[in-house]
Amino acid sequence: MLLLSWLLPPLVALAGSALLCWLAIRLAPQLRFVDRPGAEAHKQHARTVPYGGGAGMVLAVLGALLMAAFATPLVERGGLPWAMLAGAAVLAVVGLIDDLRPLPARLKLLLQAAVCGLAVWMADLPVDFLRQVHPLLAWAAAFAWLVLVTNAYNLLDHADGLSGAVAMVGFLALAGGAMLGGDPAAARTWLCMAAAVGGFLLWNRPPARLYMGDSGSLAIGFLIGCGTLSTTFWPSDEGGSPLALLSPLLICAIPLFDTAAVVVKRLRRGKPIMRGDRNHISHRLTRLGVGPKASLGAVVALQVALAASSFQLRNADLIAGVVALAQAGAVCIALVLLETSRDHG
Repeated sequence: MLLLSWLLPPLVALAGSALLCWLAIRLAPQLRFVDRPGAEAHKQHARTVPYGGGAGMVLAVLGALLMAAFATPLVERGGLPWAMLAGAAVLAVVGLIDDLRPLPARLKLLLQAAVCGLAVWMADLPVDFLRQVHPLLAWAAAFAWLVLVTNAYNLLDHADGLSGAVAMVGFLALAGGAMLGGDPAAARTWLCMAAAVGGFLLWNRPPARLYMGDSGSLAIGFLIGCGTLSTTFWPSDEGGSPLALLSPLLICAIPLFDTAAVVVKRLRRGKPIMRGDRNHISHRLTRLGVGPKASLGAVVALQVALAASSFQLRNADLIAGVVALAQAGAVCIALVLLETSRDHG
């Protein structure tokens, strides 16, 4: 029965997401809720693809959490702070509006900042280790981190399966971190989110039949950003290296790496930072002759390796922690060298 209480909510999220995304594929074209080729500079698909994956995932997670909270008494009450879930829902609506009719980039960023600021305050998500140094800095750093990660996952949604698969790795890492931190209810919630993304990926793997749109990528990035702030990766009462505080960087490594690379290229060329282009990670790998499926597999494998390093940091001593971080850094350096060796896009 205990096993059922753990398996049932994620299974509901998985099945619900797959079914709702299938319905979106059927209904979105009739509603003209589609992404057409060449709609924006960074898009490279050659055919019209329906939107609606984000809404399908959000509704599937909502159904799974409601079932866990009210219909299944075996499942413990609790989980994530309501402000985190409410913030994700608001950003999903903002993203849905943007998918229907693109919002000005500055307005969209302003709305994201408002939601992130409220979530950090209402869910009590400051960067803990900075509280004793400077309380205001702790809140400001958490706000900046949350806005950054939300946008990083949004920017990563530029290739079939990419943002979803990387986010799934992130949700699973957060579930593992919550379990190690003694919070099974939160772990189950993260598993439900990973399962919902898995249901969506059935239709989003290359060649994609459905896109999540901003309604999905903004909510996903926001939740992972909140999760890296709320999940404890440094068990100070058990020893371990304070370097474990860097675990969130490893869990979000690929989205942050891609965002940094894109921003640097735009600045070097004097182009506006907020204007899309084709210099994201999948675009760069495509120019190197890597196919969509191979590119997706390679990036996800790198993210798995980097996220796994976050668990190495948890109970490692200082030297072992430095080694784990060095390994992660070497992976990123290898990726930079691979991409820049022949890519002059």
